[in-house]
Amino acid sequence: MKVNIIEVPTPSSSSFTMFEEFDKAKLMEEKTVRVRLSYITKTRISTTMQLGQSRMGINLPIEGFKTFEKSEHSYFTGNVTVSHYFVKSKKQNLEVYKEYVKALITKAVKEYMYLDLDEITVELEADRF
Repeated sequence: MKVNIIEVPTPSSSSFTMFEEFDKAKLMEEKTVRVRLSYITKTRISTTMQLGQSRMGINLPIEGFKTFEKSEHSYFTGNVTVSHYFVKSKKQNLEVYKEYVKALITKAVKEYMYLDLDEITVELEADRF
């Protein structure tokens, strides 16, 4: 799958609906998702993917990138979730983060959504990096 990244500015406000399922048909039609980053600490970055009013964290383990693994208890499900946050450093700059996002999107779409797309466009809110 080819992943095209377009840098877009972070909006001053945004909204989403909790527990909203991703519309796979809409993703297959539009072939565009928005990816936003947020800082957990000064160097740990959480990555989320949004399509319409649906938003999900995609902090998955990806080979070849330095990540920080954190286990947390979810009050909604009662289960323990494990997040792998991207670690920002001199070696892992914005260009490396873009490659990380490409790998994340590929893994999320193929292994979690079970979709087979030829190409997808990622609107990356990278101005906070």
